[in-house]
Amino acid sequence: MTRTTLPPPLQSPAHRTPAAQVSFAQLSRGHREVYIEHAGQWYRLSLTAQNKLILTK
Repeated sequence: MTRTTLPPPLQSPAHRTPAAQVSFAQLSRGHREVYIEHAGQWYRLSLTAQNKLILTK
């Protein structure tokens, strides 16, 4: 397994909490797509053959 370095945390205004960071490999656990629920709606985050990410509802 290749270990990659995470980018530095995103800078946010003082009144916001820092953004969470996770790699697609960690999130997907080896699968090519992940389903994410947000506000009662489901979304699919897919990895394409060109190694790009697509988020669809």
